[in-house]
Order: sequence, then structure tokens, then C-alpha cells
Amino acid sequence: MNYFLTEEQQMIRDLCHKIGAEKIKPVREHYDETGEFPWDIIKLLAEADICGVYIPAEYGGLGGGVMEMVIATEELSRFCGGISLSFAATGLGTFPIILFGTDEQKKKYLPDIASGKKLGAFGLTEANAGSDAGGIQTTAVRDG
Repeated sequence: MNYFLTEEQQMIRDLCHKIGAEKIKPVREHYDETGEFPWDIIKLLAEADICGVYIPAEYGGLGGGVMEMVIATEELSRFCGGISLSFAATGLGTFPIILFGTDEQKKKYLPDIASGKKLGAFGLTEANAGSDAGGIQTTAVRDG
């Protein structure tokens, strides 16, 4: 089914399907059973430039956006929800840098995330809010 994807988006989908069928499907039970983080799969995704699919080209990514990340995540999830989530969750820490980070922060973090050398992260849980991002009470106060 074609959802009016661009040629580049179709290529992303097809590449993720190929990686999923050939590399993820054979090992998905192992990761589900052991709870190990799939670094070898993340490395494969990085080598295929999928880790940087949503990161601006000037920082080493492919220059796509949310749609391209969703396409990759959806296709990977056909083979393993856990591995797909491991890929997608890095965006929780990366998109704030893309959208609101300083040039210095973008230069420091985005190339390593695009290359798969590092992952983005999002600290969420706090005592009074649990995992409700809308209920976070922590604030920052400039001191100096």
C-alpha cells in the first residue's frame, strides 16, 4: 500500500524492511528473552544511516524529519517491537536538541547520535509525577 510516500521515504521503508527481515527477525527472541540491549542491531542501523534519518544533514544525518523516523520505526516494529522502540526512543532525547539546542549542543551531540556512536535519552520519572511528563514538577534556577 502506498501512502503517497516520496521516493526517498519508500527507500527508507524498504531498507528497514530488509534489515528487519534479514537481521532482526533471526535474533528477536534472543533479545526478548535476555533483555540485552541490541547494540549490534543499532550498529547495523547506524551503518545503514537509519540512526540519522531524522537528524539534519549538516550534523551528519540524512536530513529527514519526524515522518522519516516514523516510517523507519513502523517498518522495524513489524519484526520486533522492542528493538524498534530501542531505535525510536533515542528521539526523545534527540528532538529537543534538534529543536531547541544551541549550535554548540547540536555540533557536540547530533553527529554522534546520527552515527550510532551515542544514543539520545530522556530522564522522566520523579517522585510526585511517576512517568507522567505533563506532571513533572522539577524546575531549574539559574545560579551564576
